[in-house]
Amino acid sequence: MFRIVTLFSTYVVLAIGLSSCSPAKESAPHNVQLKNAIGQKLMLDFRYFCHDDSASDECQQAVTELPDELAQVLSSGAIGGVILFAENIESIPQTMTLIDSMQQVMKANDLPPLFIALDQEGGRVARLPDSMATRFSGNMAIGATYPVHATEFAEKIGRGIGRAVKLLGFNVNFAPTVDVNVNPQNPVINVRSYGEHPATVAALGQATVRAMQAEGVMSALKHFPGHGDTHTDSHTGLPRVAHDRATVDAVDLLPFAKSIASNAPPAMIMTAHIQYPELDDTTFISTDGEPRVVPATMSRKILTQVLRDELGYQGVVITDALDMAGIAHYFDPLAATLQTFKAGADIALMPYTIRNNADIEGFWQFFDGLTQAAQQGELDNNALQASAERIAALKASYQIDTSSMPALAQRIADAEQQLPLAENKQLERELAAAAVTQVYDRGVLPVRSTRWQLIMPDNLRCRAFQQALMTQQPNSTSRCLSLSELPKGAPWQQWDKNATLVIGDITPHHSLAEMGGMDDLNNWRDRPSKAAQHDWIRQALVAANAQQQTTIVVALRAPYMLSQFQAISDAGIASYDYSTHPLPHEPLHGNGQTQLHAPSIEAVVAVLLGADARGQLPVTVGAVQAK
Repeated sequence: MFRIVTLFSTYVVLAIGLSSCSPAKESAPHNVQLKNAIGQKLMLDFRYFCHDDSASDECQQAVTELPDELAQVLSSGAIGGVILFAENIESIPQTMTLIDSMQQVMKANDLPPLFIALDQEGGRVARLPDSMATRFSGNMAIGATYPVHATEFAEKIGRGIGRAVKLLGFNVNFAPTVDVNVNPQNPVINVRSYGEHPATVAALGQATVRAMQAEGVMSALKHFPGHGDTHTDSHTGLPRVAHDRATVDAVDLLPFAKSIASNAPPAMIMTAHIQYPELDDTTFISTDGEPRVVPATMSRKILTQVLRDELGYQGVVITDALDMAGIAHYFDPLAATLQTFKAGADIALMPYTIRNNADIEGFWQFFDGLTQAAQQGELDNNALQASAERIAALKASYQIDTSSMPALAQRIADAEQQLPLAENKQLERELAAAAVTQVYDRGVLPVRSTRWQLIMPDNLRCRAFQQALMTQQPNSTSRCLSLSELPKGAPWQQWDKNATLVIGDITPHHSLAEMGGMDDLNNWRDRPSKAAQHDWIRQALVAANAQQQTTIVVALRAPYMLSQFQAISDAGIASYDYSTHPLPHEPLHGNGQTQLHAPSIEAVVAVLLGADARGQLPVTVGAVQAK
């Protein structure tokens, strides 16, 4: 603890020193202090790095151990933090060794320990493999349990995620998402939200923050001032929220305001790359020469006047990734970072992409540009001082210095023995069962038939449904058709007319946030048409109705899609989740296929066969109101 307090004191002195020297009377120590303070305000991603100098946009060599070149960036830049992605994570020993090697670089150079961050929201955004940590069903599933269970699941899951990521060496989790999803067409938030009621979102978000931080993991509440009413993904464009100020206060800001005012405020708040003209209608000229309303990440009115002054937030403000199109299409990296610092952000997340040695050279030019801006007064020294104090105080308060921890070998042994946490796996099943929601039923539930015709989004979901049916209804027979490619002709002509038709749908498609980020842009663009899938599903339902088959539609992701098919199907069920992964070394009924872990799909099958559907809609679906 002494070292941590000393480290904190040293960096407060460093910060205070920033305002004591004018640009005309700079000293070498002042320059070092200034550069170190700038470095602490940067959180980099080391997702890929190619030693052969492959082009940045072609480099796919995952960083699973720390290269000397990146170690040098950390130490020479006094970098404040690193975010890891799924590509950085192969196993428990490898992940913990990678994290420890980065922390040891900082320790050896007498620099503050790093923020080591990840996006482990649960549900569709989870960077850790299921063999290491439990994914859970996600926030909208938690929202579906709120009328019966209040904040019970939010608290338990926040605690469970916190315990798991801390065992691996992470100290920051970019979660929870407290965007109020009032737009059914939202392409990036949807099931990542707890629902459409601001008070419910506030209660569940606050409970998650409190529980996670009680486990020693800093929570970053996101995406301020709210990403819930957008129809554009800020990974691919610049969204705009046109709410009036009364709506902004009552809906978008409410979850943030409640958490900030609580006795366990979030350690960090992450900004949104979204235009909020009611909060700030200032325009800027983007790199394409067009005037645009400034996004929240770049807005001093929003980050300082609203977040700091009106809401009273005293913690660390971090941007969303600055390589996202909502910023990168309109600013170059240096201009973007300078503007967000001027707006009041403490940390710039992923401000400069490093994928090869040429990028490292470019990074140092970028870094020098930040330093020169501070030296020349473009960045306010008092603001830099206050920011340095907040960052240092946060690192000290969470005691993230590895000096006080057991040896790495012991930590790895402890993590391997405990992960994935058994209590989290049990909690995952409990949440899945508590969340399943019966949205409508024309008297066909529970299903008495033992013959099933399944239509699923892909082969993995086919296997998961069939496995669940074999387990829960051993005398059943089923056939499954995958929609990974749309079938040709009229396959319904071959269906058993006495079989119950169950159609599972995943809408909307994965967003870039779920896939990992901007490096996945090409795969994101190559996805099949969801409209074409829904047209085919509509034809299948009409044909099945003509054959007098029982028809059930299951929303495996956002429940909004059920409104499209309510008039032509007998029942609609929402699970909010479709997570499925293999359990190695457990063959299924001797057929040689690996046993699958799919708690949400198992819970859906249980409801089809007669279990109570205890979940209640956290969002409005057609004429069915949220509870």
